[in-house]
Amino acid sequence: MLSELSELREDARALAAELALARYRRAAGLPARATLPELCKAHPLACDADGLAQARETLGNALEEDPRRPGRIARLASLRDLLVQARALSLEPGAAQELFELPQRPLVHPSGDAGLHGALPPVAVERDLPFVREREKRADLEAALAHALRPADGIRSAIWEAAQAALAEAGTATPAEAGANELLDRTDALLNDLGGWLLERHTGAKLHPGGAERHDVLHLLWAPRFAGAFPRGELLRTVRRWAEMLRLDLSADQAIRLDEEERPLKWPGAHVEPLDPPWEIALTLLPAEGPRALGKLLGALGVAQLRAGPPSDAPPEDLWLGDPAVVHACAALLEGLSREPQFLRRCAKAELSRDDERALAIAGVFDARIAAARALAAALALEQGLSARAASAHRELFARAAGADLPAGLALSDLDPFAASAELRGRALAARLRAFLRDRHDEDWWRNPRAGGDLAALWGRGGRPTADELWAELGGPAGVGALADELSESCR
Repeated sequence: MLSELSELREDARALAAELALARYRRAAGLPARATLPELCKAHPLACDADGLAQARETLGNALEEDPRRPGRIARLASLRDLLVQARALSLEPGAAQELFELPQRPLVHPSGDAGLHGALPPVAVERDLPFVREREKRADLEAALAHALRPADGIRSAIWEAAQAALAEAGTATPAEAGANELLDRTDALLNDLGGWLLERHTGAKLHPGGAERHDVLHLLWAPRFAGAFPRGELLRTVRRWAEMLRLDLSADQAIRLDEEERPLKWPGAHVEPLDPPWEIALTLLPAEGPRALGKLLGALGVAQLRAGPPSDAPPEDLWLGDPAVVHACAALLEGLSREPQFLRRCAKAELSRDDERALAIAGVFDARIAAARALAAALALEQGLSARAASAHRELFARAAGADLPAGLALSDLDPFAASAELRGRALAARLRAFLRDRHDEDWWRNPRAGGDLAALWGRGGRPTADELWAELGGPAGVGALADELSESCR
C-alpha cells in the first residue's frame, strides 16, 4: 500500500506540474505544448477512479488515527483534492480541452464591425473592455462577448456534471458558503450608498435596477478617472520601491521569473504558476495603466513568494498543492496594498483626493461581494446542477452584490465547482493577517523589515498550513467579520 501511494503521489505531482505549465502558457498567450486529453493519458494513476479511491481511503484512515497528525491529514486532503480534479478531467477530457481553449478562439463579433477585422478572441475583449471610455461602446462589446460565450454553456454543464461525479466518488461534501450571506448583509449599505455614488460618478450608471451593467463595474475597478496617476511604466518601479523598504527579494533568489512581453492572446493582469517549485515560479504580467494593474501584480507576487518559500526537500504537496483559501489569502494580503493611501504616496508617488481614495476602497468592497455571490451560486449549482436555474440565481446574486446586471451569456462562466468559497475565505483570512501585522508593526507594516520576517514565515511553509490552522494561530474566530470591519473602516 505504501509503495502504491508513493507511485500515486509521484504521478499526481507530475500531473500538477504539467497542468501548471498549461495554465501558465495560456495566461502568457503562448501556444500549448500538450492537450488535456494527452495529459490524462500520460498520467493514468492520477486520473483513474482507483487512485482517487486509494487517496480517499488513506485520508479516512489518517482521520481515525489517535493522536491525529495534522500535517499528514492536510497533505492527504490536498492530494485527494487534486485527484478529484484529475478524475473530473478524465471523465470529460474533450469538453475540458474545448473550454480551456475557448478564451483564445476567434468568437466575438463586435457590433457594427461588419466582418472588417474578423472575430476577436474573448481574452482580447476582456482585456480591452474595462478601458473603453464610451459607455455605449462598452455595452456593445460586452453584449457581443456574452452572445459569443453563451453557446459554451452546454460544455460547461458537461464538465460540471463530471466534477459532481468526481466529488461523489471522493465523498467530498458540498463546500460551505463561508459567511457569504453575512458578508453581503454587512456591506449592503456600503454598496448602496458610497458604491452607488462612486459608480455613477465614474461611469454615469445607477445601481441595479437603475441600469448599471457588469462593464460599468469593470470600468470603475480598472479605469477610474484617476487611473492616469498610475502610469503603466511605473508599475514595476512602484513594486521595487516597496520591496526595498521591506528588504524583500522580489525574485526569491532568481526563482520567480517575470514575463512582461505583450502578446495578442496574453491575459490581463498578472498570473503565477509553480513550474518547478521552489526553484522556478513563472509570473506573467500584462502592464496596464491604473491601480488595478498594480494590485494584480502585488497579488501575484504574494502567490509567487508562497510557492518559492518552502525548502527544496519539502513534501510535494507543500510545494504544489495546499488549501486554495491560503493561496487566495496570500494574493489578497499584498493586493490590498494598492488601496493603502500611505503605500500609494510613498511607493507609487500618487497623490489622490479623498474621494479617489474612497473609489479604491470601494473596489475592495466590490471584489469581496462578487466573490460572495460566486460562492453562493456555485454552492447552489453543486446541489442542483449547472442549469438555467443556476444561471438565473447567479445573475440575481450578482445584481445584489455588485449593483449591476450580469449578462445571461456570462452567468455560468466564473463558477468553480472545486473551490466555490476559496476566494472569499482567502480574502477574510487576508484581512485577519493585515490586522495581525498592524498590531505587531503599526499601520505602515508594509515597509517594516520585521514584518518581512513574519511574511517569510508564512511563505516558508508553502501549501502546508490550512486556512483553519492559520486562523487558530492568529487567534479570534474564523469568519468574515474581520473583512467586513476592514472594508467599512477603509470607506470612511
